[in-house]
Amino acid sequence: MNIARNVVGRMQRQCRTGGCSLWHARGMSAVAGAELSNLPQRLEELALPTKRRIEEAKALHPAFYTDASYAQTERERIFGMNWFAAAHVQELSSPGDVRVIEVGKTSIILTRDKNHKLHAFYNSCRHRGARVCSTGATGCKQLVCPYHWWAYRLDGSLKSTPPTAMPKERKEELGLIRVPGLETFAGMIFLNQTPNPPPLRDALGDLPEKLTRYDLDDMQLFKQKKYDIAGDWKLIAENFVDFYHIDAVHPELSRFSRVDDHQPYQGGGQYVGFVTSPLTDCGGPGDKINFNSFPRLRAIESNSALFFHIFPNVSVTIYPHSVYTLLTLPSGAHGRTQEQLTLLMSPEARKNDTSQDEYHERCDALMKFVVNINDEDVDAIENLQQGLSNLEGQGMHGEFIPKYDWPVHRFQNMVLSGLHGHALNEDNMPKLANAFEQKVLSG
Repeated sequence: MNIARNVVGRMQRQCRTGGCSLWHARGMSAVAGAELSNLPQRLEELALPTKRRIEEAKALHPAFYTDASYAQTERERIFGMNWFAAAHVQELSSPGDVRVIEVGKTSIILTRDKNHKLHAFYNSCRHRGARVCSTGATGCKQLVCPYHWWAYRLDGSLKSTPPTAMPKERKEELGLIRVPGLETFAGMIFLNQTPNPPPLRDALGDLPEKLTRYDLDDMQLFKQKKYDIAGDWKLIAENFVDFYHIDAVHPELSRFSRVDDHQPYQGGGQYVGFVTSPLTDCGGPGDKINFNSFPRLRAIESNSALFFHIFPNVSVTIYPHSVYTLLTLPSGAHGRTQEQLTLLMSPEARKNDTSQDEYHERCDALMKFVVNINDEDVDAIENLQQGLSNLEGQGMHGEFIPKYDWPVHRFQNMVLSGLHGHALNEDNMPKLANAFEQKVLSG
């Protein structure tokens, strides 16, 4: 009894992030070792009009957003076979930081260990498969399964199996199962669940070069807001790259980032990119007068906003002084998506003549500005999900207007390619103007 009480006391003093629900065995972790379910033939046929060049193409059929059986196949293929964004590095800035993310029916633990190294593990105890962590935490010393108190270090290795003593050689075999791929880019943590995944850089193409003067690894996290959206995750990505809707949905944004000032900023890679140049100072919280710009920007970059959706699930808006991201993960429930909005500021954004309190007020105003934009988008996305549900059985495909809809067409073709484990075929994409890129390169 004394031994048992001592064990309980130690466990209570450690990070108590445990939960009792069982981890779903059928998740993306199974993709590498099991056969993928087939894409229904009906959907293969419905995808054909979207694969055409944009002048003749049709938008993805509503079934791709409303069919529950397809949604599970999509989660397995898109999030099980591609690099995807999981969190911001700043969310795990200190040793002992732990985050839990849910990707469909798969739960993953992110940790930073005492040596400042990042790790990602499947949220399942090696003893009986119980869920180890139900929530994130800070200052953790170990991860303790609530079912039988098996304890794991933050590097995933098995530490103890109270009250029995596990032989050392067995303990070395029974650490938490590691997510095969973990890399960071632009201050974000990306994961890949395939064995021996290719480098993340292969998927990013020329995007790192476009961001070389933006010091995104050193950003300061200001605030976050989480959303539970009644819409498919793809609609959120498509809404981000659809600048055609700005005038109709975003009256405040339309004065700062006008539709007619949007230009392509697209190269090769698994992303969609465009830019607003110039930005229009309009007395709003994003105006250049409120903050210093990133110090290494070229002149045209200092008066432009960059927009990149990195396939499959993170949208990045880069102002001359700040960044906000929309990181989405499909829910276990069909037709719902978990989204996290994060505002990050350049470390040099505060002007010398601005007090800390005034700077915080300006950042807070900027946060309210981007939250208002996103709230407007959520209403539009949920309305679109409802409209598509009405059309699923009607055989209708949406239309593309090439001047405005090339980003949506590109994203939808990334989805269709990703379902089969392929990168986007750039040969089928339109040849876009590169006037903005030429101005950047010329300094």
